[in-house]
This record gives sequence, structure tokens and C-alpha cells, in this order.
Amino acid sequence: TTDRYSFILKPSTVEGAGVGVFALHNIAEGTYLELFLKDFQEEICEEKDVPEELRIFCIAQENGKLLCPKLFNRLDIGNYLNHCDSSNAVYKKGAGYFAKRDIKKDEEIFTDYRSIDEQLGAPRNIKDNYYK
Repeated sequence: TTDRYSFILKPSTVEGAGVGVFALHNIAEGTYLELFLKDFQEEICEEKDVPEELRIFCIAQENGKLLCPKLFNRLDIGNYLNHCDSSNAVYKKGAGYFAKRDIKKDEEIFTDYRSIDEQLGAPRNIKDNYYK
């Protein structure tokens, strides 16, 4: 299992990615990853209302809107997951993140942003432009 003692933020192994999320112990494939608190909340915002520096924590929606954390001053550790095509964590809509394979202690946790975007309604043209 994972809990509040399972993850830590450290410099990412991806050059230019800033901070990443790392496992503090081995995690078995299929394990639920407790990356967000139960009271984590999101809201739909107008893109123009969200400072550019914070938009990286949001998911583009239709008509210039963004799905954003409600409290940017209380980001959960899961908001710091970096993207990788060969991710070791998978997002399941309505259930959260799970280990896609065994994850070793000190390994950085990655997810595929494209799969999250698809599940949370990001328009394909926006997603395709972002990942060029």
C-alpha cells in the first residue's frame, strides 16, 4: 500500500522538468498510489484568470477553460507528477493513480499526460498541439 510516507519531491531525472515525485519504498504493480488527499478539489476556470505559471497544473478544456486545483497554495504531491510515454503510473478516472508496473524505491513516478487528458475531457486539438 501507499500512504503519506510513500512519496517525496526531489529534482526530476528529466532535464528541465523541475521537481518530480519519487517512491520512498518499493511499490507493487496495481497498487493504489495515494498522491492526493481525499479533500483535494478542482474547479473549471477561465484560462485568462489563471496566472501563466500555474497553468502547468491544469488540464485544458473546451472554450478556453481549464480544469485546475481549487487551491494552488495547497497543491498535493500528485500535482508534481511528470510526463513520460513509458509511464510507471496510470490514471483511472474516478479512482486515482495506480502502479502500472512494479516501482522501485527511489524511482521517479511518471504518468502519461495524454491518457489523463483523454479521460478528463481535454479537446484532441489542444492535446495534439501541446504534445508536438
